[in-house]
Amino acid sequence: MNAVTTEEEKTIIHFLKSQGCCLRCCFRFVGYRTSECYCKPFEFAAQPSYADIRDDTSVEEAPCIACLGVLQDKAQENIVSKIAEKVKEKDYDCTTFTCALTVPVSVKLREHVLYAYMSKEIDIHESVLSNLRTRLQSVKDIWKSFMIPQLEQAMGKRADLSTPSPFLIEIFLTYTDDEVIFKKLMKPKGGSDSQKKRKWNDNKFSRKNVDTLLTEMTDEQLVRHFTISEIAPKTFVCVDDILCSHSSVFIGGRYNKLSRKLSQTPWFINGEKKVETSVQDLLGNPIAEIVKAESIKFLSSGREDVDVRNIYNGRPFAVELLNPRMTNITSELLTRLTDSINQSTKQVQITSSLKVLSRFDLKKLKEGENVKTKFYRALCICRGASGDLPQLEHLNKLKNVRIIQRTPVRVLHRRPLSPRTRIICEMRARWAKPHELKELHTATESTDAFFVLDVKTQAGTYVKEFVHGDFGRTKPSLGDFLNAEVDIVALDVTGINLKWP
Repeated sequence: MNAVTTEEEKTIIHFLKSQGCCLRCCFRFVGYRTSECYCKPFEFAAQPSYADIRDDTSVEEAPCIACLGVLQDKAQENIVSKIAEKVKEKDYDCTTFTCALTVPVSVKLREHVLYAYMSKEIDIHESVLSNLRTRLQSVKDIWKSFMIPQLEQAMGKRADLSTPSPFLIEIFLTYTDDEVIFKKLMKPKGGSDSQKKRKWNDNKFSRKNVDTLLTEMTDEQLVRHFTISEIAPKTFVCVDDILCSHSSVFIGGRYNKLSRKLSQTPWFINGEKKVETSVQDLLGNPIAEIVKAESIKFLSSGREDVDVRNIYNGRPFAVELLNPRMTNITSELLTRLTDSINQSTKQVQITSSLKVLSRFDLKKLKEGENVKTKFYRALCICRGASGDLPQLEHLNKLKNVRIIQRTPVRVLHRRPLSPRTRIICEMRARWAKPHELKELHTATESTDAFFVLDVKTQAGTYVKEFVHGDFGRTKPSLGDFLNAEVDIVALDVTGINLKWP
């Protein structure tokens, strides 16, 4: 006996109306799926077959005992305009939206209580009520069915609930006496409930805790805990908050870092800023300002030290723009943005066209950190060199040299102590030319002792430590190959072997 007859439906609807249910909740409790009954409930109820339930509309003037007004037109009179005003105020340009609704916690409790009283007071087989419980549609789904068309018209945006849209509108509805109902639910009545009280007395008022309690309570216990009059609402729900957010947008390209006094990201030690600005600030902030993003995250394929330049093709990077308001980003806009950034600073330059990135692009950027090779140019010096200088030519013959590097002293404060193996793919060494030493303070050094090393390495190699050995923590080092004390004077990243963007 699972099918619900028309007479049983009418009996249930009459009972629910007598307890203070709105018309939409009446249709919801008997499992109606027709959109017409929720979009136009009074017109639907005006059909001849519902002549005996359409005569009383006064119940709609008071808050519904089940939904607290969430599904009543009277409670929704201002919500559409409030949402439209919020979206206009925040100035999001996305043409679609997804809507999320949070309803008062006690709505689910009220549904359980009403089912418990239906089971007690209506002469309907339990299997029918059990069937109806499984067919009950959520308040949120019904709300969306008749409210979203109104929101589309008010905002001039299209609802996209299947993809979903990257633009999310969250509406939080609250009821002032919700916590009072929860405390009533916790009130002990009899031995078993006293045990439950002790078991749950540390629980705070939350949706999860109410759901947990309801799974453990029978209809008989709910009837003992609550009378219909005790859960009859005195006021309608109210809008607690409306939040708008857009999923992150990623913009990326390549950059050159031309300063040896610039960190990649803001550099603080003990709350003190160590350098005035950073690559992240110079690249990310102008982009964030244009698209009106709330904040940014800077992503790149590796990073260079403060005193290391990045030249030639540049380092791949991406800026994650959190909660951007402008998302209609054209190639013309990106071109103007590139020109503006390059004109505003000489410390950093964008070397490729900026691009709006996909998740696949970001995955490629992340994977490239482990599989790519990198190219460096190091200006080195043979310390204490007197007389014969080491021969550099044999370095050019070395291929795929395996080195072991223990975590460098300079980064031990932020990285675990562990050895790792890296490959030096190839090297090219030559003595430095006079013009390459002009900007160096070399008064106390013989200019003959300087040489330039071009090196291709596996990603993640500590090149500085490969040159000077880091007190023996890198083996073998360049000094081992030359049988001399070698130090590094300046380092440039000259290439990152990654197809990007």
